[in-house]
Amino acid sequence: MNKPTICIIGPGIVGQATGKVFAAKGYEVAFLGGNIEKVKKLRGEGYKAYERHELMDSGYNFDISMLTVPTPTKEGKINLQALESAATDLGKRLKNTKKYHLVVVKSTVPPGTTQNLVIPLIEKYSGKKAGKDFGACMNPEYLREETAYDDTLNPWIILIGEYDQKSGDLLESVYKNKFTCPQHRCKLMEAEMQKYVHNLFNAAKISFYNEMREIAAKIDVDADKIFKYTAISCEGMWNPKYGIRNMGPFQGSCLPKDTQAFYYWATTHGFDASLLKMVIDVNNKFVTALGLHEFAFEQKNIL
Repeated sequence: MNKPTICIIGPGIVGQATGKVFAAKGYEVAFLGGNIEKVKKLRGEGYKAYERHELMDSGYNFDISMLTVPTPTKEGKINLQALESAATDLGKRLKNTKKYHLVVVKSTVPPGTTQNLVIPLIEKYSGKKAGKDFGACMNPEYLREETAYDDTLNPWIILIGEYDQKSGDLLESVYKNKFTCPQHRCKLMEAEMQKYVHNLFNAAKISFYNEMREIAAKIDVDADKIFKYTAISCEGMWNPKYGIRNMGPFQGSCLPKDTQAFYYWATTHGFDASLLKMVIDVNNKFVTALGLHEFAFEQKNIL
């Protein structure tokens, strides 16, 4: 295959950053979306951009479609309506195509969504078969809203979740020799799960430091100074492998006693340490499940 052509379906923050970077890397890129104003703006910037009612017949001749539609949370539950609509629409567009096509999900979705929702919808409305007529990948984005283009242009990792090897090979070829960061391949569901783990860890870290900042303020100590020193002293900050290996709950002579001691001190002084309590409760759950009541071991620095 010559250099593959790419269609970005959903030209929001993620979609525009993705498409513009691929265009800057020399790929033929087009945008497809339902927001007329965004389509007009992209056209004004010199990009190919189409409204959803366009390219419906034989005009959809791209090699790769990247789904970058929003997946908002409403009332505590993810809303996949936009993704369902995009997959249905894409299936209809692929019905009359002859060549192999790659579908790439970049939207953040729960594990199993690409396999159990996107692929079946495309098969249903295109009449084609995954693995034969089209491939599928889940390719998470890690960009920040304010620096979306720069983060996409200079990613710190590229992760390709693949339906099969052919799917992964094609998407890898798009990134190969264009980006210098580490590239990894895995299963579809692993890529979906990894994006959530990525975001959830960021959320947990922010909440932890917010909780500690609140306590620090109440005892009149400088949280910024404490956190700066912690970033240097704490192995969990400077050792990226700390805590991620499957070595069970934290035990030993420091972490169990110190988490409980600080929690007791905080609550007896009337401070909220609800996240710390959850840390203790979760750890105790694993201690009990593994029957480690009578045992103690100190996790090594190689964690």
